[in-house]
Formats: sequence, structure tokens, C-alpha cells
Amino acid sequence: MPEHRPGTPGEYYVLESFLWREFEDVGEWLEWTVEHKLARTATSTREVFEHAMALRRALRSMEAEHNDERGEGSPVSAINKLIDELGVHPSIEALGGVELIASHATGRLAPVGAVLLMALKAMSNGDWWRFKLCRDPDCRASFYDSTKNGAKTWCSAEGCGSRNKMRRLRERQNG
Repeated sequence: MPEHRPGTPGEYYVLESFLWREFEDVGEWLEWTVEHKLARTATSTREVFEHAMALRRALRSMEAEHNDERGEGSPVSAINKLIDELGVHPSIEALGGVELIASHATGRLAPVGAVLLMALKAMSNGDWWRFKLCRDPDCRASFYDSTKNGAKTWCSAEGCGSRNKMRRLRERQNG
């Protein structure tokens, strides 16, 4: 399955990739941050990796709720904690625009702050509800629902959706 599905706005590619990707260790996280130009140098620590994975778990839990499933833990509390730790606050621009910045997310924490700001931007733009987790228990891929009504529940109608519809049909026939 591709990392980006058709219909995902370009401004959300990095966020979609972060939510979709399974990071096994600090090395994979580091490669990803360099690949997506979120890190200037190839340095990272276990602590930074743990911050990134805490953010990923919280955001994926919120995505599950967008598909009418119960998320794990308290994602809002976890995200608010990261907002405090990374010093996220508004900054007023010259013409009256408002932008969020993460003043404590410097150096090694900069990639975590950048991803958090992307998620907060999607939330403030009203697009966050379109980020969902596939309902297939064997898949659980993150995806951006670009359908007009936002009712998509599977990452792929051809794969996960078709497989689950066939399973339900067999259950009814055997049932």
C-alpha cells in the first residue's frame, strides 16, 4: 500500500507519512526526519524518539476516534503535554496573521515540534477529522479521507474494504 493516497493535499504529505510509517527504532526515525528535511543533521536520541512516538500514538488514537472507534489512553492529554514541553504558542505576523511556533523545539527536538505543528494546523484548518485509521484489524494504516462526505472507513476499497465485505458476506451465509 502506498504511503500517500490520491487526494491527500500536499501540505499534509509529511504528517500522513509520519502517521502511516511504523518506526522500529531511533535509526528509522532519524532516516525519516532527514528524508523529509525535518533534521539538518543526522543526530537523534532515544529521548527524542520517545517524544516522537508519544506524539504518534496520541495522534493515531485520535484518528481511530474519527472512524468511530475507541482510541487508546488519553490522546488529548498527551498532546497538551507535548504542547507545553515544546513551548507551542501563537505568533502574530506583520499583517495580522497568526502562526503557531514551538519555541522549545530546537535542535534535536525540532522534527517533533514540526510534526506537532503540522497536526495542530490540520486541526485548526478543520481538516484533522479526515485523518483516520483503517478499520481492518490486520491493517490499521493511517490515511487521509479525501472523499466528499468523509465517510471512508478503509484505507483501500480494493484491499481492506473488499476483504472485510467478503468476510461479512461469508459470516451471513454461514450464519
